[in-house]
Amino acid sequence: MSAAHEKAAGSLWRRLHVRAALVAVPLLLGLGAAMYFLLQHYSAQTALEAGQRMNLGLARYVVDHQPPGLIAADGQPDRSRMKELALHVMMVNPAVEVYLLDANGRVLAHALEGLQGSDPVGVQVDLAPVRRLLSATNDATVLLPVLGTDPRNAQRANTFSVAAVAQPGGGMGYLYIVLNGSMAQGVSASLANSDALRAMAVGAALAALLAAVVLWLAWQQLTRPLRQLTDELKSFRDDGDAHLRSDSGDEIGVLRRAVHAMQQRIAQQFQRLEDADRQRRELVSNISHDLRTPLSSIQGYVETVLVRGEAIDAQARATHLRTALRHVELLGKRIADLFELSKLDAGRVEPKQEVFCLAELLQDVVQNYRLAAQQRGVSLSLAAGSHIQAKVLADIAMIERVLQNLIDNALRYTASGGTVALAIENRGAFMQISVSDTGCGIQTEHLPHIFERYWRTTDAEESGASTSSGLGLAIVKRILDLHGSVVRVHSEFMRGTRFEFLLPQAA
Repeated sequence: MSAAHEKAAGSLWRRLHVRAALVAVPLLLGLGAAMYFLLQHYSAQTALEAGQRMNLGLARYVVDHQPPGLIAADGQPDRSRMKELALHVMMVNPAVEVYLLDANGRVLAHALEGLQGSDPVGVQVDLAPVRRLLSATNDATVLLPVLGTDPRNAQRANTFSVAAVAQPGGGMGYLYIVLNGSMAQGVSASLANSDALRAMAVGAALAALLAAVVLWLAWQQLTRPLRQLTDELKSFRDDGDAHLRSDSGDEIGVLRRAVHAMQQRIAQQFQRLEDADRQRRELVSNISHDLRTPLSSIQGYVETVLVRGEAIDAQARATHLRTALRHVELLGKRIADLFELSKLDAGRVEPKQEVFCLAELLQDVVQNYRLAAQQRGVSLSLAAGSHIQAKVLADIAMIERVLQNLIDNALRYTASGGTVALAIENRGAFMQISVSDTGCGIQTEHLPHIFERYWRTTDAEESGASTSSGLGLAIVKRILDLHGSVVRVHSEFMRGTRFEFLLPQAA
């Protein structure tokens, strides 16, 4: 069988109406078998009840039409009389077996012509059913059939008719007639395998199968709109809903997954819209603030120089112009960061992978920032053991940008007298780069937000972070995301912060 045929067959077996029919067939067959056996059982019980009810007075009739003396004064049976009973009673109804019991229920004699097997004389008959049946003639609440001991098979209960037999001297016994004797049992056993019963069983099975087929056709018609809707959903093509096109599950399962997927998609779209709107408002607000502040400062200093003209001395004029120039540089840096982050977010930047020596890059970056660190009174160094000639595969310009942003951030939050250290550690197939400082640290509740654009703590003014564009760490995260790396941060408030990330070693 080809793969296409196997797939079609598997899809057919997963159809709801097919599965319903597969469940219904054994249920109907089991129900038919149970009904057959129940009918057979209760039919047999009904036949036993009818037979016992019809022959309830048989033993009494026989005793009433027999002269006294079935049991002699010495308690012994009149065997000739019992033989005569066999001739009259069992010739009329060969299915019955006639026994004579003493007062304790022991078999004294029987009227069984051509007895086969062990002689039942001496067999003990339970008298509780005997007394119960004797009371049934006067008590309508006694339910039939009442089953008693079968003297020829002590393990088998049987229907019977019984009547008390008086004996000379005041004693008594019982005439005990088994209504469904061994001959009748043999006939019933032969009928159990008759063609009629087999035909009944086959008919019941065919009826169950026919009911299953009808149910299958009905389910097929009822589920046709559901199958059509399911096929339309499975033909839907979307990368996010690839699981809807799978052939697993029935129609209801596909619909359930489709509804769940649509709920998720709608929730995600609403969340994206809310996030996009929030980011747009924040971006406009932050850009307006970041551009307005340095522009206002530039405008103020330039206007001061122009308005006061010759009234301002050369030294003050130079100071104002240098301050304005510093704000221009700050404005240019913020605009550059903004454009860089927008390109990273838009996916217009791809890392240019190349092999380079990581230690040399870190030494160059440390050397470039050494003067700025000295001016802040901060010690900037490359940790011992970080001069290994390890080569990594990455975009060297982007990684240099990451290191610059992390060092800028560390110097900004580290007070005079503190230290900033860069380190390289071997991590098997990767090299770990870390930037640590002894600055003010980051409170635990702020850690999840530090890589968000324009995010600053409430104490940024006090820590000197107000000169930051708020985009440095966001740029770091975007660049490392492009390299498939994750930046991790460990920080203790008022004790320092450590940023670290991994780069793959070059083969």
